[in-house]
Amino acid sequence: MSGFFRGLTVVLFLLALFVFFVVGLGSSKENLRDVVIGMQNGFNEEDAGDVLAHCTPDFMESTYQLDQATFRGALFRIFLGQRDRVDKSFKWRVFVDTEEILLDPEPDENTKLPVRVTAPVQFIRAKDKTMTPVWVLEVSGEAILCEDGKWRFRRARFKTLSGKRPF
Repeated sequence: MSGFFRGLTVVLFLLALFVFFVVGLGSSKENLRDVVIGMQNGFNEEDAGDVLAHCTPDFMESTYQLDQATFRGALFRIFLGQRDRVDKSFKWRVFVDTEEILLDPEPDENTKLPVRVTAPVQFIRAKDKTMTPVWVLEVSGEAILCEDGKWRFRRARFKTLSGKRPF
């Protein structure tokens, strides 16, 4: 009976390794899309740290000339200043359609070179039931694979596609 349990333990261990390395890590393409969605979620949760966790320490945004520290300050000003006057809730939500995220080149497991990631980002009033975008901008960034195996943005630029910046 102990041989059975030992065999079962080995099988469960191998299954856990498979889930961690194959399912858990996912493809580079999925991981890059997860970076964009992670930034979206960080903004929607008003957490500058969660947004910046997906940027390298030397991150630079070229449209508004924001390095990582300036970007953090801008996010704090938005999160603190853009509040509903009555209930003090945050006024904005962002939405990124994962189907519209473009990757160039399409990465595979062996991709080590930077990847250009482009996505339209919609800014929507949090209380707008119709979810009509007030501002749509295209974010285009250079993502690099870091030493810890995670993709992060090193460079980015913003371009307004429609509407105007509400803050």
